[in-house]
Amino acid sequence: MIKWLQGTYNGLYKIVLEPFTPRRKMILMLVFAMILGLIIGYGIDPIQFYDGDPRTLGQSWQDEWVRLLADRNAANVTANPDVNQNIVERLAAVDDPVGIVDRLLANAADPSDVNKLTAIRPFAELAQPVAAAAPSEPSFIRSLLPWILGPIIAAVLVVIWSWAWSILIKNWLEPIFKRLRGEKDSEEVIQMRARVRAQQIADTTQRSDFVKTDLGPPLMQRMSTFQLGYGQYDDSFSIEDEQERFLGECGSSISETIGTGSPDKPTAVEVWLFDKDDYVRTITNVFMSEHAYNDPALRAKLETKGDLILAKVGTVAILETGSLRLQARIVDIQYGTGNTPPNSFFEKLTIELAGWRRTGVNAGGATPVPVIAAPAPLPYAPPMTPAPAPLPYTPPPIVTQPPAAPTFTPPPPTFAPAPYQPAPMSSPPPPPASIPGGRPASAPLRPAPPPLDDDPFGGTGDFTPLS
Repeated sequence: MIKWLQGTYNGLYKIVLEPFTPRRKMILMLVFAMILGLIIGYGIDPIQFYDGDPRTLGQSWQDEWVRLLADRNAANVTANPDVNQNIVERLAAVDDPVGIVDRLLANAADPSDVNKLTAIRPFAELAQPVAAAAPSEPSFIRSLLPWILGPIIAAVLVVIWSWAWSILIKNWLEPIFKRLRGEKDSEEVIQMRARVRAQQIADTTQRSDFVKTDLGPPLMQRMSTFQLGYGQYDDSFSIEDEQERFLGECGSSISETIGTGSPDKPTAVEVWLFDKDDYVRTITNVFMSEHAYNDPALRAKLETKGDLILAKVGTVAILETGSLRLQARIVDIQYGTGNTPPNSFFEKLTIELAGWRRTGVNAGGATPVPVIAAPAPLPYAPPMTPAPAPLPYTPPPIVTQPPAAPTFTPPPPTFAPAPYQPAPMSSPPPPPASIPGGRPASAPLRPAPPPLDDDPFGGTGDFTPLS
């Protein structure tokens, strides 16, 4: 249930209804205007009623109405039947006339008022069956309903009206309004209608019948029609199985244009196939015009996109992935003319796209492991050819090697080192005696100081005697 609601929200509301839904600011302004109108109508300047029915009056004014009828009956001293009937009709105009007369009698202080009310009580009994019932006093919650439900209902009605106007009504009335104003459709609208009309004609008259073929009925079969001047040409169609499970997508779009100016003049159109089980790559073939197909520069530029095919009526391109097969067929082609080479761009192009699941592929898209059958036996045994006779064995010639040079081997050493003999253990020597000055006797002597320079002249000459 939750997934269904999410799908409905994303599919129905986000795509179809959200573009035509009023903005939140507009709805809030509408609610504020509704509340302001209620404040003015009920509080600041309420409605004043006149010439209304007596039953719409408050209870105190209905009591006054009954007193006036009692005075009128007292003035009818001749007991005119028409006056009596008129009093009965007037008493029926209030709610609960008998109850009102009894309440006034209970509260009457003047004896004359008692006599007047007692005289009209029979008339009140006659008017009671046809009198209106007394309305109940509205509760506090009921009195708030206009303030709560009013703005909510107004906002909902505005949103519904916006959807209905934008989706259903406007498209029907806009052509009528344009004719009344004397306006004409734009060139883009005319081209769009021509493209839609051409695609409808192709769908009904130029579709291929695959039912009786080896391929069987396709999972998807659509016509993709290009009309020069429609704008950006980029069609895409989903491929689904019998249970409406998404398998992949295919489509066609402009691959390369030629010339300058608007609209774009396509000289090559590409068809592509996407497999959800092979999402790493998208298979693409390119239908080229005669000029582009014979132009080495354009061919080198478009070779990176896929196989290059010359576009002619009836030309078929086959695109295959691990689990899908797409057939793209040129149904109709018309070249445009202008400041370009002949047969260089398409003015109209219709391509039939039909997709199948490849034979032997399961619903998951995985290709089964092929079974390699054993080779069929030959119908006859080929004649046996005798093996060639073995050649006589010829030993290789004996090659004499020159004598090897004598190698010098050093004699073994005659000197052998004496075996290691550890010294006998002896008692440690006594500590050395100290020499005057604090240095022990076993300490090494200081090095002798360098001789004094014997050069009396302070030069660099060496006057050390030779002997």
